[in-house]
Amino acid sequence: MTLQNLLSYVLAALAAGGNALANVMQRKAGLEEPQDRPFGPRLLLDLVQSRTWLIGFGGLVASFVLQAVALGFGQLSAVEPIITLEVPLTLLAASRVFGSRLGRPEWNGILVMTAGMIVLVAILAPRAGDETNVSNFDYLAAGGGTAATIVVLIIAGQHKNVVWRTGCLGAAAGTSFGLTATMIKETISRGDKDGLLGVVTTWQTYVAIGFGVLGLVLVQWALHVGPLLAAQPGFTLMDPLVSILWGVLVFDETTRSGFWLIPATLGAMAVGYGVFLLAHSPVLAALAENGDESALHPNVEQQPAPAAG
Repeated sequence: MTLQNLLSYVLAALAAGGNALANVMQRKAGLEEPQDRPFGPRLLLDLVQSRTWLIGFGGLVASFVLQAVALGFGQLSAVEPIITLEVPLTLLAASRVFGSRLGRPEWNGILVMTAGMIVLVAILAPRAGDETNVSNFDYLAAGGGTAATIVVLIIAGQHKNVVWRTGCLGAAAGTSFGLTATMIKETISRGDKDGLLGVVTTWQTYVAIGFGVLGLVLVQWALHVGPLLAAQPGFTLMDPLVSILWGVLVFDETTRSGFWLIPATLGAMAVGYGVFLLAHSPVLAALAENGDESALHPNVEQQPAPAAG
């Protein structure tokens, strides 16, 4: 492992921390708004005036910056799986913000997921591809397919079932962020080659900005519609999945193959199982079922609702 690769892993882990802060604080800000209020520009305008939401947005911005620097040092298919650490970090942040304790299920999920992620990245050992010589046809085909996936998920998210809607919108947000990371990788490569001029003159920069903003809007939509535990798997798993597919299939990043795919698959399954365990954590479940952060304070007696009339 080179020093650059190690640095990219550390920066990616810090970026995951920024995502975790954004998830918790933006969910907290969403809970401060009436749950029956329709999602739209007026709601977004009110959210951006909330200090809680702005703290979360700051975490998201920091995450994007750290992720961009990490992608400058490392490979797309190695950096993005590390971003999945945002799930256990989200639980840790939620326990801090809402004053709750993590129990054995949470710690088991954290250990399983972290170990699986380490195994996956170590086994695949991605090596550099060539982001600057991708044909326009490949970009059109891969980009069109990714954008179509986002559209399909948004349409599927119009179902009446709250959990289904939230999960689909979360997956759409994760897909959007995966495409954003992909375009950032190309932008960083252009910057290394041509400096600032290369960054501002390549169309990938503006596609990254556009889909980054779209992902942010989809996150707010998902968190307004339903619980974080329904949205979190989509946020977390679609981002690295999209990035790995782009890295290997479009940017020609190479990974170990043959026998090595067996332990790599087991590592990926462990990551998915860890996400499942953590997404169904009692900490997040309490927040989802009761609709306010007071549910995460087991020592606080709930006040009865006033009688009608």
